[in-house]
Amino acid sequence: MSTSQAPRLFLVDAFGLIFRAFYGRARSAVPSMRTAAGVPTEAVYVFSNMLRKLVRDHKPDYLAVVWEGEGPTFRDDAFEAYKANREAMPEDLVTQLPLIRKLLDAMRIPVVKEDGFEADDSIGALAKQAADHDVDVFVVSSDKDLMQLVGDRVWFLNPMKNDMIYDSAGVKDFMGVEPLQIIDLLALKGDAVDNIPGAPGIGEKGALQLIEEYGSVEGAMAHADEVKRKAYRESLQNNQEQILLSKKLATIAVDAPVTLNLDGLRICDPDLEALRSLYAELEF
Repeated sequence: MSTSQAPRLFLVDAFGLIFRAFYGRARSAVPSMRTAAGVPTEAVYVFSNMLRKLVRDHKPDYLAVVWEGEGPTFRDDAFEAYKANREAMPEDLVTQLPLIRKLLDAMRIPVVKEDGFEADDSIGALAKQAADHDVDVFVVSSDKDLMQLVGDRVWFLNPMKNDMIYDSAGVKDFMGVEPLQIIDLLALKGDAVDNIPGAPGIGEKGALQLIEEYGSVEGAMAHADEVKRKAYRESLQNNQEQILLSKKLATIAVDAPVTLNLDGLRICDPDLEALRSLYAELEF
């Protein structure tokens, strides 16, 4: 946790928390919630509570909820099957997304998104710019891929683990690699969620061993003939193009064309009348 007196920016991974709010309801005390007209509302309710707790407990100076951009990204252009195995969003959740946007407007929490880029890229670009301007940054998510951003002035806060905060040493303890090596880990072991192919036959254990010994996928491939285990050696030798593609897919684009406007992200009081109206509409 930062102990400096620098201003703090909290960047919330919108869909990371929304999905947790929606799918985690079954494991929580929140019942299935619908209005009298049958409109589902539990994701809005849980997401609202998450944000209120975040602001109450951490009192950020700046806050933004970062949304997925629309349209294909450079990852889709590079690999047609990227995220191809993801199921369609449930209709009950689709219905609640506009309500969550209304909630954020009423709470006066700005939403940032950049079309053609994923939320991870926007978060990475904003975090880099803020850190360069002497602002401490907290990435709020449960998505381990975002841990690659952790470093000088950037921390990872997981609201699903009682707001546990990770610095670089914490990431190394948790993931087994340095933050920037997470992209090498994903490039070798792959990622079923995003359909990143990785290196066949290596897996997480092998990926950790190779990164520990050679530092990166490039280092492992350059010394592939020295690797003792045949399956790892042959995979490194025979899948270099796929491994480098996987690394590209796993790398957050911190150079995404998102411009940091700190004044626009300054924390402010909610619009109470708008909140009351929305809560009445949702029958909270």
